[in-house]
Amino acid sequence: MKTAVHLVAYTVFAIALYGQSQPKDVAGWDKIKWGMTIAEARAAYSVDTQPEKKDDWTVLKLNPTKMAGVEMGVQVGARAGTDKITAITLWSYFGLVNSASSAGPQDFDTLKTLLSQEYGPPAEEKTERGLNFRSIKTVLWKFPSTSVQMTMEQSASLPHLGNLIIEYTAR
Repeated sequence: MKTAVHLVAYTVFAIALYGQSQPKDVAGWDKIKWGMTIAEARAAYSVDTQPEKKDDWTVLKLNPTKMAGVEMGVQVGARAGTDKITAITLWSYFGLVNSASSAGPQDFDTLKTLLSQEYGPPAEEKTERGLNFRSIKTVLWKFPSTSVQMTMEQSASLPHLGNLIIEYTAR
């Protein structure tokens, strides 16, 4: 019975995607476009905080956002020596005391559906085991100027504990 339900769900999903046209390219995320400066991002999102230096990056945390009902933190980054944004990271943790109450591993499928509707089917998908047998699921969309990678890392012993990360990277 479960197999039939999964088959119907995948069929409906495939039909929904069939009518969607995949963009030829993705030039950033939301209001952020590749080549914008950190200062322009601060102004576009009315962020009062100052950027921070981390390793070889200048990063700026933006206000949290919701994607398909999933609450996510947002950060933009520019490599040291330039103020031009080349990376955008969104993240969500689940199973922690300070996580959103509705956050969980099901958010991976919710966000994968959203991103697939927006960008078409992923170019790559894989599931592997990390340290301490953690499950790591990754999906990747590739475009001429951008890659979009979503990763979920989930505890094997506590499956409701983990994180989701979506990385937009200028290529």
